[in-house]
Amino acid sequence: MAPACTPETIERIATLLKDTNLHDLLSPQNVIILKDSATVEQSLKTLASKRILSSPVVAAPDADAKPPGCGCLAPLFAPAPPGAHWPQEKGLAGNHQILGFLDVRDVLSSFLAELEGHGNLPKMKMLQKMRLLEEQGSSFATTAIKDLKVFGGDGDFLHTSEAAQTSVLDVIVNGLLNPKERGAHQGKHIVTGTVHRVAIYDNHFRINNIISQTDIIKFIFMNKGELGDLATKTAAELGWASRPVVTLGPDVSAIEAMLLMNQKQISALAVVDGVGKIIGNFSVSEMRTIMAEHFGALALPVGETIMAEHFGALALPVGEFLALEHGTEFQGYSHIHEQEVVQSKGHKFITDRIARARPRTPGEEVGQNLILVTPQATMIEILDKIVSHRIHRVYVIDELERPVGVVTCTDVVRLIISLVQPAALPASRPSSAKQLQQLEQQEAEQQQHDQQKDADAMQQ
Repeated sequence: MAPACTPETIERIATLLKDTNLHDLLSPQNVIILKDSATVEQSLKTLASKRILSSPVVAAPDADAKPPGCGCLAPLFAPAPPGAHWPQEKGLAGNHQILGFLDVRDVLSSFLAELEGHGNLPKMKMLQKMRLLEEQGSSFATTAIKDLKVFGGDGDFLHTSEAAQTSVLDVIVNGLLNPKERGAHQGKHIVTGTVHRVAIYDNHFRINNIISQTDIIKFIFMNKGELGDLATKTAAELGWASRPVVTLGPDVSAIEAMLLMNQKQISALAVVDGVGKIIGNFSVSEMRTIMAEHFGALALPVGETIMAEHFGALALPVGEFLALEHGTEFQGYSHIHEQEVVQSKGHKFITDRIARARPRTPGEEVGQNLILVTPQATMIEILDKIVSHRIHRVYVIDELERPVGVVTCTDVVRLIISLVQPAALPASRPSSAKQLQQLEQQEAEQQQHDQQKDADAMQQ
């Protein structure tokens, strides 16, 4: 439900979004593009080296490929050199060769799909998990992008001629919230309609720019003077301080955390201690430097994260997993929260002593600097934190530092559109098992139709 704002506020925000052209937000970019023949190992190394979460993927032409309407091989369309990259300056034969976006979550979700039928992960001991993840990870690392079971859904594509006539409002409504062109691949097993980025391509199908939800949030914050009374609305008034937050303890393995995120169709989990206080954030962003040889690190507890040397580290508890990623040790929780310790008389003394021993900043137990707000934080304060800290979400906490809500970039974008164009908001994602089953059946039927179409074309 949209917050109660004055008509003047709604008009000012609508005017800002309608009168600003998408081109005004674009700047020259070095876009990293992957070929669909790149392996998981090559792709992850590329993303990690650039510290990015996603990249457009193209179907690289064969050596004998020719541009449309030309009898010879033009330099613009010449095949790319060997390797994972597709040079940004090279063109393609058509938009059918722009397949979609690959992000780290696609890779990890595909890896989870590969693990199906290999036992009950939550019931395995850590060493057993690590061994399984390393064994499966070594073969999975050689899988080509085009063969991944989950790929291509978190991004839209827009031709530069359309971008020249597209307002910021249009790109939010018809790009980020209601994507029309996810790429020729169209995404496998896509559940949500919302995407986080839109790529701009030219007449030669070269991808020159990417606009993201984060860019939109930054634009809104830079024009905060147009927010009127919305700027002073609090998280509580906006409904952001009384929303279910999916949490887990620091002793849960990172691979189980990934399973939970997939089941809930969310991008992050709040890591909480034994009394519900938030001590960390486990998200896809924590995976931005993961390599194929690190998949074993998903066996780690979520408190320690991903600079371990094998795929098997995905079996570690999330507390230890996060600490590894942030170059520290998981402080104080591996043993003092074991069941027999929690029930002992000395437990409160131990936890109080740890708290007294040094000043505590939220997230320090796992090496993170958590950005938190109270229910009284205003819209403008929340935007400031998202932009200044370059983060994707802010947790809302109560007086005991327990998470009572979370605000994401998507939440902010949807809130703005709920004010100026509520009819444009997409329906919520499928929430029941029946809805998901229906969606999967539709995807299977579409895939069968496409395969038959390809077979018929080959016979002609």
